[in-house]
Amino acid sequence: MLLLVGVDPARLEFFNLSAAQGPRWAEICTEFTARIAEKGPSPIWYALKKKKETTVSDKQAA
Repeated sequence: MLLLVGVDPARLEFFNLSAAQGPRWAEICTEFTARIAEKGPSPIWYALKKKKETTVSDKQAA
């Protein structure tokens, strides 16, 4: 489904951790953040930004 909307599946991960695994959670977040940063901004971010710019332009033209 992610590929259908233009999102790389590597941008989504699920983990099942207990509340006692705080250090592991921090490690997972740090690693995932680094991998996502390498991929650059999300295509969803670009689409939302473009939509917002279009909406602002439409309002200014009215």
